[in-house]
Amino acid sequence: MPLVLGLGLSSARSQMMVAFIPVLFFPRKLSKSEQNYDVGNRELLAVKLALEEWRHWLEGSKTPFLVWTDHRNLEYLKTAKRLNPIQARWALFFSRFNFTLSYRPGSKNTKPDALSRVFEAKEQDPEEERGFILPDTVRCAVSRLGLEREVRESLGSFQISDTCPKDRLFVPPQLRPRVIEFCHSSRLYGHPGIYKTLQLIKSQFWWPSLAKDVGEFVAACSPCSQAKASRRPPSGLLRPLPVPSRPWSSLSMDFITGLPSSDGFTVILTIVDRFSKMVHLVPLLKLPSAKEMGFILAKEVFRLHGLPSDIVSDRGPQFVARYWQEFCAMLGISVNLSSG
Repeated sequence: MPLVLGLGLSSARSQMMVAFIPVLFFPRKLSKSEQNYDVGNRELLAVKLALEEWRHWLEGSKTPFLVWTDHRNLEYLKTAKRLNPIQARWALFFSRFNFTLSYRPGSKNTKPDALSRVFEAKEQDPEEERGFILPDTVRCAVSRLGLEREVRESLGSFQISDTCPKDRLFVPPQLRPRVIEFCHSSRLYGHPGIYKTLQLIKSQFWWPSLAKDVGEFVAACSPCSQAKASRRPPSGLLRPLPVPSRPWSSLSMDFITGLPSSDGFTVILTIVDRFSKMVHLVPLLKLPSAKEMGFILAKEVFRLHGLPSDIVSDRGPQFVARYWQEFCAMLGISVNLSSG
């Protein structure tokens, strides 16, 4: 159901509508009951769903906006003398928006039109496809042989410790992380614990600090730490947050980290108004302290939108610090920490 929304109807017409750039796409499958709609109701459903999705931007707007559709009959919706029950029910919803429906053929409405087409993948012979797929066990065995060969070649004139068992292969320092990673993180072994990883390496390899290195590697393994069973007591019942009554009265904040450096900035602070969903993105050189957070909010939010009544955040060190708690209490701001 190709559909385009455009703000500023009068200005768009005066500019011949040549400067529109897509900023949002909204995909959705039809439910079983919606699949029984005729073509007209399906096309009208696309308009209704789009207005619902972006209601917080469009409802109550004094500036009229334009809705392009590739179904010409929708242009006569507002002037039709008789509507079917579905259209009559939706007409009440449409009355809350200041928009005009305009017909635009699919040939000129290419981006939304392309999204409504069914993608047909090229069929492939299952026998041909199977011929190029190796079982994971074969891949891991080949990788282990390659790793063993690389260790042997790297020894060269390397002085091997006298304490190395004769039935095991000594691993030079530069290859030890690779050996541990293979025996712990490969698909064949699937992140075993410290003891099992140590036994897998000991069956073929050796070096003096083997046990210490394996323990440090497994302790720092991100997938293992995420899958580890929680030792904390069970949490209490979740309490839903109340719906804000006005814009910028309730904020939620979080950090985006692990980004490549851009002009020295590596962190983004996201500040979201829970009422309108408006977002402020603040680039930062590093994660700020609790004191720096106060200056950032004063500059980026308070001077523009006033003081909020509450702030929702995770339990990062900035937000559980005593300075942050006292700063918010002094301004009359309630601090809500997430349960995660």
